[in-house]
Amino acid sequence: MKIIFVCTGNTCRSPIAESIATALLPNDSIQSRGLFAMNGQSITPEALEVILENNLPEPSVSQIFSQDDLKSDLILTMTNSHKRQLISQFGTEYPIYTLCEYVSETGEIDDPFGGSIDTYRHTFNQLYSLISKLKHEE
Repeated sequence: MKIIFVCTGNTCRSPIAESIATALLPNDSIQSRGLFAMNGQSITPEALEVILENNLPEPSVSQIFSQDDLKSDLILTMTNSHKRQLISQFGTEYPIYTLCEYVSETGEIDDPFGGSIDTYRHTFNQLYSLISKLKHEE
C-alpha cells in the first residue's frame, strides 16, 4: 500500500509521520508531502531531533503535493483544512482523509513549528499513537 502523509510545509508533522510509519509499516510505501512545501527543504532541527531520539529513519526532503500523489492508496492529512484544500483542488474521488478520521479519532494534529522541543515531542507522541492504530487497520 502506498500512503502519503500531508501537512502544510512538509518540515514538521508529515515528515515525523513518515518516519514513524516507515518503522511501523515496513511493507508499505510511505512518503510525505506539503501543500505549500519548498521542494528540497530540510525538516526542522526539532523534528529531526525527535525522530533521532526515537531511533527512526530520517524522512525524505520536503516536497510539494502534486497530481502524481493522487495515485496513492491512502492520503492522510494532519488537519481538516488540509483535507478540504486537497478535495477542493483535486476532487472527491481520491482516498483523502485526516489521519484522526481514518483511525476513528477526533481532533487534529497541531503544527509544532516554532514551538519548543517538548512541543515537538508531544506532536511525535500524538502521531505515534495514531499511526499505531493505523497499523491495526490493515
